[in-house]
Amino acid sequence: MFKYVAAAKILKKHKAQVDNAVFHLHYRVTFLIFLISSMLVTAKEFLGTPIQCLAGKGVSAKVLNTYCWIMSTFSLPSQLGRGEAAAYEGLGQGEYDEEPVYHAYYQWVPFVLLLQAVMFYVPRYLWKCVEGGVFQTILGGLDKLTLDDSTRMKKHKILAKYMINHLHMHRNWTIRFFLCEALCLVNVVGNIYFTDFFLGGTFMSYGSEVINFPDMDPETRVDPMMRIFPRVAKCTFRKYGPSGSLETHDAMCVLALNIINEKIYIFVWFWLIFMTVITSLWLIYRLAIISSSSLRFKLLQVQASAGLSFDSTPVRRQCFYDQQFLTIYPFQKFRKLFFFAKFGQQFAQ
Repeated sequence: MFKYVAAAKILKKHKAQVDNAVFHLHYRVTFLIFLISSMLVTAKEFLGTPIQCLAGKGVSAKVLNTYCWIMSTFSLPSQLGRGEAAAYEGLGQGEYDEEPVYHAYYQWVPFVLLLQAVMFYVPRYLWKCVEGGVFQTILGGLDKLTLDDSTRMKKHKILAKYMINHLHMHRNWTIRFFLCEALCLVNVVGNIYFTDFFLGGTFMSYGSEVINFPDMDPETRVDPMMRIFPRVAKCTFRKYGPSGSLETHDAMCVLALNIINEKIYIFVWFWLIFMTVITSLWLIYRLAIISSSSLRFKLLQVQASAGLSFDSTPVRRQCFYDQQFLTIYPFQKFRKLFFFAKFGQQFAQ
């Protein structure tokens, strides 16, 4: 049975890799992180009980839960950091003219996470639209183990001839690919600011506050997770009584959904910082390649160093006059080094 599985792996169709590992982190890993997070929150909302409110007599629990979920809950800043003096963080008798902090985000969390997942796939989608399957057509089948040497050599010659006949055309591919990579950085930084705006300006320092929380004074410290994503909050429900007078009901609401939200967003905070650093370093590396023809050629030699040598003069010349190396680079990431070295020989002839 295992031999048939192995044979299937050999005979299966190979797709040309027309991007790189950083691209994969954006449109695969990060996309899945936000998509799965959105699904988790959605499941909790529709399959669980996201909010439960407690009030006095005369108010239906179902009506109160629906009202407080739609109209949002709030916390009192003066009741934070009181330790055992307060029953719950953010709840209590507020000060005169105190501005409460409203929590109106939680009903939108699954939609925002889904939107962010789509945003991280946009650079990949744009690159696929620009590339249009050209690379797959050119490179398809070169690394199949079932190809004999003569057939593979013919494919190498065809690819080398194509590259020679379309040398300067690939500069446009290079620019487009670099712009899509730059869009990845714009996207991840934009998502940091977008998330901060969505959470009311609390996301930027969220991760650092969580890290520093254990070192704070236990008597006065405020858990940033419970401050930004309170598990218990206040809700004010008003209705008219039998005689037409206005009745105000002060309710306490348990937001079980925020237990999931706080974990999701602390992970998202660290992940977006990681993605910002990785993408920035990658773009610096790309700019170094663009600005230095000698670096492009050296990297080309390293990638083709599979025990084979080729005449470097034509390759060096083209690396100097044309920045198509950035377009060639995804090719040899997809290729085995041996096959790329073979192509280098054909290209140099």
